Amino acid sequence: MSPLTRHPRFSSLKRFVRPDLLAWTLILVAGFHWLISYEMRGGEVAPLMAKWPAGAALPFDSQRYNLVMFAHPKCPCTRASLDELETVLMQGRGKINAIVCFIDPEDAPAEWADTSLERAAKAIPGVNVLLDRDGVVAKEFGAMTSGQVLMFDHLGRGIFSGGITSSRGHAGENRGRNLVLALANGIDFRPAQTPVFGCGLHDASITEAGPH
Repeated sequence: MSPLTRHPRFSSLKRFVRPDLLAWTLILVAGFHWLISYEMRGGEVAPLMAKWPAGAALPFDSQRYNLVMFAHPKCPCTRASLDELETVLMQGRGKINAIVCFIDPEDAPAEWADTSLERAAKAIPGVNVLLDRDGVVAKEFGAMTSGQVLMFDHLGRGIFSGGITSSRGHAGENRGRNLVLALANGIDFRPAQTPVFGCGLHDASITEAGPH
């Protein structure tokens, strides 16, 4: 027995430490650690493309910057990405042509993509919302994670690939949003990438209820 365990104060402390409370404390700490790890775990980022894909079935605006966001209609993390997109468009002052493509699996039932998330995207002024049947467009752009944003200049040159939130489901000022706005305002023309915090774009197990 060590000198510490023989100390009278240690013996008194043991009487006040209930094993059940200690177990609950450890469970809470472990749960909190899992939640933080989940929120900060990024998904696969699409490669920064040199040019707008030839023949892409999306409207390209040669007078403005072109921003494409790919989203899973049931991903709870993506609501924050839409909030940030709305902020980007408000501060971008008409300089950005924005498109949100919602994945729509070929074998999914009718109205599968008709969710509150899709309706929230449609409510953002100036956003074009499209259903990407079987993820054809997502494959053309290399998108694998919900919330993935790609931006191109008016000549079709790729200038940004990544996410515009700081973590899963958290809106607020972040590097991705700031970079997109800087690029749209001509402040920084260097191509940039950031992490994407969202669910797998092709994950059929996602529900609108929350983390899975």
